Amino acid sequence: MKGRFNPRRARVTLAEARVTLRDAGVALSKRDGEYRVNFLGGREASAYYTNDLVDAIRTGLDMARRLAAREWN
Repeated sequence: MKGRFNPRRARVTLAEARVTLRDAGVALSKRDGEYRVNFLGGREASAYYTNDLVDAIRTGLDMARRLAAREWN
């Protein structure tokens, strides 16, 4: 998976996380202190909400892995 997220780094910016997830087919947004993660063009039913950026990134990367696995089957 292409991207700029390095889990060993102490801090990751929201912009870096957005680019990494977008490249993987996942959207990340923030509103009122809450992060929303979803597949690009995904329905609300598949959206995930959290107030933790690291949790949002991990969930988004997991969603991307599942999306990639589904595309290979």
